[in-house]
Amino acid sequence: MQCTITGRHRGFILSVLVLIVLFVLQPVYAEKEQFYTSDDEFLPLGTKMSEEEDTTSDEFLQDETFLRNALVKGIKLLKEGRELSFLLSSATGRSLEDKNLKYMLTRVNFPPRVILRLYGVRSEEKPFHFFKNLEIVGIVCNPFLEGHYTEYVIFFRDWIVTQTSYDQQEMRLSIGYDFEPPDISKGYGVRIADTKIDPLPQVIEIYNELRKFGLNCHLLVASDQKTVILESPFYGSKEGAVDYLEELEDVGFKGKLAIRNYLDFPKPDRFDVVTEPVVTGEDDVTLKNLVYGEFMPQKIHDLGYSEIYSLTISVFSPRIQNNQDAIADYYYKLSEMYKNYETDEETIIQMAILVSIKIQEVIFLKYPLSQSADDAIWEMANTIREYEMQDLFSEEDCYQKLISEYPRSMFREEAKVRLALLRNPDAFSN
Repeated sequence: MQCTITGRHRGFILSVLVLIVLFVLQPVYAEKEQFYTSDDEFLPLGTKMSEEEDTTSDEFLQDETFLRNALVKGIKLLKEGRELSFLLSSATGRSLEDKNLKYMLTRVNFPPRVILRLYGVRSEEKPFHFFKNLEIVGIVCNPFLEGHYTEYVIFFRDWIVTQTSYDQQEMRLSIGYDFEPPDISKGYGVRIADTKIDPLPQVIEIYNELRKFGLNCHLLVASDQKTVILESPFYGSKEGAVDYLEELEDVGFKGKLAIRNYLDFPKPDRFDVVTEPVVTGEDDVTLKNLVYGEFMPQKIHDLGYSEIYSLTISVFSPRIQNNQDAIADYYYKLSEMYKNYETDEETIIQMAILVSIKIQEVIFLKYPLSQSADDAIWEMANTIREYEMQDLFSEEDCYQKLISEYPRSMFREEAKVRLALLRNPDAFSN
């Protein structure tokens, strides 16, 4: 009997073999993280099932047609036939040839692997085998599961499709496999990394916390026992992944949007991940990384305000974009970061000031009814006045707009005074 599950395979397996995390945003257009594989870089961790899951899993004990008290006698790989067989034997000496096997097989696309759970079966060893120059990279037995089941993770060199069968007479479970690209060529997910936690107790706590809020993820732990990575499920659209990222932030976890090109993976010993910055509920850190990385002033100072807007708007999540006051406030923070840009090069400072002015124009022209609009006009006037630099509007234009378009602005009266001074400086000389 075969039973296939998706997404929520219990007693989660932490992926083996791949992913050394270089999780620092680099000053390039899109961050690229490179990971390298070896036989022992990543080890699997697991946790006990919840009481509800444990009860469900043990239902097979009530069915006399299923075998129990069996052992894994051996694992056999037929390279030519692309078949992996698990050979079983009785743990009590009583014949089990007339019994069926209950098992669950889950196929996971990233990295290519299957999770196999055998019910009523124990393994006397906890194998951790890796193979050189074979289509199957390695087989790992989850050492953390207890009870009437054994769980294996089988890693493959490429994307796979599988079919399984169980021979009652020979007590042999066979997994036939073939290689086939996934249905989608590009996927989005969310990645979280933490290098300051104790993996064994705290990873499980984080995982259970996410599950409590209905959020699914896979966990991977580096062999240094300090680096923990959470991999979310993958989505066919960016919107779905961003929604997931925002849900994580709602419960206190920070993530990054990962974009993977499935058809480009795997390569022999390496694969690339491009992580796209997305501003959700995180303020200064993400924005500052953008200002000093992807949108450095020397890259964008020659662009018009509308071109800068087109480039930057996509980094904000839909939740922020759909809130006029929120998005205007984020642009105001961006303008402040450019105005206070940290560098010893005077030329770059001038570029940053110009970008700051253009972002203030974005606020006024794109979000004129937002709470930040009059602040942006006032700040634009101050910047023009201080640095003697302007773009679309002059200092006088800014004051005039404050007076005529924002009658309730707290800056309106001061704008009247400054405008009068600009138009008739001699009247105030005495």
